Amino acid sequence: MAQKTLISSPGLRTDIAKTSGQVSVLITTTTVCQANKSRCEITIVNTDATNPVYLALNTTDGTTVPTATASNGIKLAAGASWTTDAYLGPIAAIAVGGTVVCTLAEI
Repeated sequence: MAQKTLISSPGLRTDIAKTSGQVSVLITTTTVCQANKSRCEITIVNTDATNPVYLALNTTDGTTVPTATASNGIKLAAGASWTTDAYLGPIAAIAVGGTVVCTLAEI
C-alpha cells in the first residue's frame, strides 16, 4: 500500500470551508447559508423546473441574515445558478410559486 504524505506550504490554505447539500427554499425568507469568513466560493443552483428564487445578501453588517423578498435581489430562474468568490456574508432566499429545492457547494 502506498503511503500518503501531506505537503505543507506557507501558501497553502488549511482553513477553507467545505460544504455541500440541499436547502428547501420556502415562500417566506429562508436562510441558505450563514456568514463564513473562510469561504473561497459558493455556488447555488435552483433545481426547480418552473419556479424562480430570489437571493438576498446582507449589505449592512455582513453577519445578520437578510430578509428576502419576491421580485427583489438576485433572481435565479428555474435551472439557473449563481456563483461568487467575493461575498462572505449570509445568504437568504425566497421562492415564488411554491417551495423550491436549491443545491449549494461552498469551498
